[in-house]
Amino acid sequence: MLNAQQVLENSFVNHVAHAYLSKAKLPNHERVKAWRYRSFLPMLHRLHGSLTGFATHRRSIDGRTMVWLEGGNPEGSPVVLLHGFSSCKENWLPLLPFLMKKHRLLVPDLPGWGQSHFCSEKVYGFDQQVERLADWAELVLEGPAHWVGSSMGGGIAALLAARHNKWVSSLTLMNAAGVVGSELTPFERNLQEGRNMLIAHDIKGVLDLLGSTIASRTLPWLMTPFAYWDVVSRSHVNQHIFRQLLEYAPSPDQPSFSAISAPTLIVWGEEDEIIHSSCAYTFKALIPHAEIKNLPGVGHMPMVENPVKAAKLLKQFWLTAQ
Repeated sequence: MLNAQQVLENSFVNHVAHAYLSKAKLPNHERVKAWRYRSFLPMLHRLHGSLTGFATHRRSIDGRTMVWLEGGNPEGSPVVLLHGFSSCKENWLPLLPFLMKKHRLLVPDLPGWGQSHFCSEKVYGFDQQVERLADWAELVLEGPAHWVGSSMGGGIAALLAARHNKWVSSLTLMNAAGVVGSELTPFERNLQEGRNMLIAHDIKGVLDLLGSTIASRTLPWLMTPFAYWDVVSRSHVNQHIFRQLLEYAPSPDQPSFSAISAPTLIVWGEEDEIIHSSCAYTFKALIPHAEIKNLPGVGHMPMVENPVKAAKLLKQFWLTAQ
């Protein structure tokens, strides 16, 4: 019989994942296998790098290339920033100028996302991504780092902190995926019916996606033309990976959220329409020593919507987590 912690840790799988997997349309595997990365983002990297000094790095992880941005203060404490689903390392760009003076910043494209290579024969579930990041940490970190994870990246960072704590000096969960709260968002209820608004097939779908993830009324309109190609061109891949995230749920035989011992900050935009803000308190129940900071007027992406406030919270937390 499951104890109370196990019930909370399995809450998303039991309340949402099973229903989605039974009702959602299966990915088109031929299109998934045929997909190739094409993006304007490398041009943005060159522009951003020339302005900030961030450099693009590549290493082979699990037989495929993993790409990350690195910059800031090379003598500062290391910080790893993990992006969410249907996203990439560029989501953190608005935050970087506020952190780079005192910290060495490493901003990866998670395996299978952005410039990091996707392979249709690989599995991109939570457990697999955690082990890939642990292998990457072995190569690029000299000791523990502050890990910050947004949405899907938050769930991955949390499991890494539970299983590979030697690499984690602190953990920040930013609107993190992995549990359900006392209420469900429209997105979560749609998942129960097999519908997924994070998979966009046209420009309206991209606008709806950004409108659901960002509380601002203007930012989605400004961002849609830039996000359109990258989101729509890999819609079949995103559908494939999303299904894998639910099919390959975190193993009950491995440590999970309740095993986290590192200092933990839970940051949540109160207007989040993707993962309900009450999930912050589910994580708090599993990680009793965690601190919660709610952000009024902010949606699913605090680092994009209010990078000044997000950076201030992070820097204050890292001072106490030394």
